[in-house]
Amino acid sequence: MEASPTRKSQPAADLCSLIPESNDDQESPLSLLIAERKQELQAAISTLKADVEELSKKRDALLEESWLTVEEARRLNDQHIDRLHRYNDIKDAAQKLFGKLAELKGKTVKEIYEEYQVDIND
Repeated sequence: MEASPTRKSQPAADLCSLIPESNDDQESPLSLLIAERKQELQAAISTLKADVEELSKKRDALLEESWLTVEEARRLNDQHIDRLHRYNDIKDAAQKLFGKLAELKGKTVKEIYEEYQVDIND
């Protein structure tokens, strides 16, 4: 069985020869498409730049009226996360205790929660 011939990539100069040359009298369809696409991209870039400018102004206004600095907000967020971790650790310990208590009393965990008037969804 013969190996299939490998396809070699063409140098850029060869690829350029595939693009039809434009006549001075008339623009080629390809150059018209390129020009049209370039205009579309430039319009999109202008729109995006305007959006960035508007969002930057909104951000600056929000930062000015905020009673927290960015550093204070981060510190507050970190404190909140630490408190959530502590809450979850305490809740996990309580669930383990309720499980052991249920095992010792021969009851279900749900019955222990009801006995101690704790909502099972807490």
